[in-house]
Amino acid sequence: MGCQICSRNAASRSSFYCPSCARSHVYILRYENARVLLEKESIGQEIEVSIVGNTDAHRTSKVPLQAARERSLRWTIQAIQTEQARTAGRVQSIHAHAESLKSEIQRKRADVNNLKSRLKQRRSDAESAKFQLSDRRHLALSNIQNPIKRTEHLWHSLHTKTAESRIFLCREAANLYRLRQKARRKNNSVVESYWIGGVQVVDLKELHGAMPSHISTFFSNIAHLLVLVSHYLSLRLPAEIVLPHRNHATPTIFSPAASYSTRETIDSEYKSWYPSSSPTSSKPPPHVRGHRPRPLSVDKSLSRLMKEEPATYALFIEGASLLAWNVSWLCRTQGLHVGSDNRKTFSNMGKNLWQLLVSPPAQNPTSIRSVSGHDLQSKLKIDKNSPRTIIQRTKSFPIFGHYSHGTSHSFLGAAEGMEFVKSWKLLTPTKLADKLKSALQGEMANAEWELLEEKEWDEGLDFDPPAADPTTTNADISTEGPSNGAENKRRSESAI
Repeated sequence: MGCQICSRNAASRSSFYCPSCARSHVYILRYENARVLLEKESIGQEIEVSIVGNTDAHRTSKVPLQAARERSLRWTIQAIQTEQARTAGRVQSIHAHAESLKSEIQRKRADVNNLKSRLKQRRSDAESAKFQLSDRRHLALSNIQNPIKRTEHLWHSLHTKTAESRIFLCREAANLYRLRQKARRKNNSVVESYWIGGVQVVDLKELHGAMPSHISTFFSNIAHLLVLVSHYLSLRLPAEIVLPHRNHATPTIFSPAASYSTRETIDSEYKSWYPSSSPTSSKPPPHVRGHRPRPLSVDKSLSRLMKEEPATYALFIEGASLLAWNVSWLCRTQGLHVGSDNRKTFSNMGKNLWQLLVSPPAQNPTSIRSVSGHDLQSKLKIDKNSPRTIIQRTKSFPIFGHYSHGTSHSFLGAAEGMEFVKSWKLLTPTKLADKLKSALQGEMANAEWELLEEKEWDEGLDFDPPAADPTTTNADISTEGPSNGAENKRRSESAI
């Protein structure tokens, strides 16, 4: 039924909007509270009457005292029975809880026994796994190391055979180019001269007395031999040599900074002149390059070239120094220490090439083997405090054909190769060219040649010259090659 004032339903749970609704809601709670209090009071009176008894009631009541006692006894018995029932319930719950604890203890004991058995099994497995563990570990390690050692042995053997093949090819190339050493006696001393392709290799410090064709010929032969040997050894020369090709009939050489700067290819018509894997095989002609090459040939004497074309003379001297620098670098990388600390041997390219390619005997694979990478590392790793008695890098040892730029074994650009060549103390090509230029200018300034007329030449023949070794005179004349009459007169006058 709704409220007459705010029309609110009595069963609604919304908030109150009028005092009558709030009063009606409170009245219900008051009624319930009063009913509970009345019931409590009546029950309390009954209990009090049952236990203690009402004196007034007993006085006025005609109920006998025996009936009251019976009611009191009955209430006591009922209370005792109720307490017994409660106690029995508690005992039953305690027994049930004890049974559950027993079952849980049994389960835990079973888990402990199972865990003990598992731990025992694991200990047994661990002991069986540790049994002869070191032997089995060494066996497994040996199964891995043995193929590695076998592969390394095959690798080193193949590298040794490759080095022997390189040595054979280089010696055959030197033999085909007729790289020779000739000795003659002069003033009771042995004078050695070196020849390539039938032409004597003149020391760079004595170029002022050589013919232009002679210089161009032996420079060209050395350049060809260097390119071929570097191809066989898989080496990349620091100064790039460009062999003769189309529209350029003479060899040239680039400075180290300008070498191998592009990757353009040479015309297919002239690729046959270059080895397929040579560093120079991918180089274009000099007129295509951005850098200016240094010539390795001259068409006039050096004294005349210096006076008429000083720029060309400077480029030629620089090219000669670069060529000699290549030869010294090649010797150094192949274990021959020439031209490293002694600058006098730097200019004698014929001697350096002969000592590298011809002088050492062929290596016997049963007696001498190429130094492997591990051997060289053990030799090169010297303690700072210990004396350098293990190996002296200033001495030559048989590693000809060992280092290269074409194989991963003994790669010259690796740390081992860099450690091997870092003791090379030769000056830079620019400084060597300056020293060579100053030496040649000094030789030209000190040479006092006198031109004699025909009459004076004939008169000079009447005088007996001092005794000279005929072998020396003939050798000097034969090595100089064809020349005009005035130059012969100058040489004869110099000998007198």
